[in-house]
Amino acid sequence: MKKSAPLSPELRNELESIYRDVEAELTQSGVTCWLSGQCCDFERSDHQLFASSVEVAYVQEKHGDAIEATAPLCPFWKAGRCTERERRPLGCRTYFCDDRHHDDLLALYERYYQRLRRAAVLEGFEWKYAPFVDEITK
Repeated sequence: MKKSAPLSPELRNELESIYRDVEAELTQSGVTCWLSGQCCDFERSDHQLFASSVEVAYVQEKHGDAIEATAPLCPFWKAGRCTERERRPLGCRTYFCDDRHHDDLLALYERYYQRLRRAAVLEGFEWKYAPFVDEITK
């Protein structure tokens, strides 16, 4: 796995602030996690998780070179559950099996994605948006 550039303290703080703000909005939205584990089983749910280079670097700060490829599954999906809830990317945070909230969650994701991109550009962090599993297990 190729390790990403380190995050500056300012960029890490902004990412963590974004994650807190997203979680607060999700709590107010009424959407709930069904604890099905479907979100991490990309084949079963027919989706692919994308993440920014900032988010990949954030996860790599914790795990270093210890992340093994389990493609097409997320490497943090163990026994049907996420083992990386603390540092999971924005796409994980805003993906729910409950389709009733799909449009609202998409808008929420886009708003915070743009905030994260602006922060990365301001910090001069190389921006990349790519499949999470591919990037985290390189």
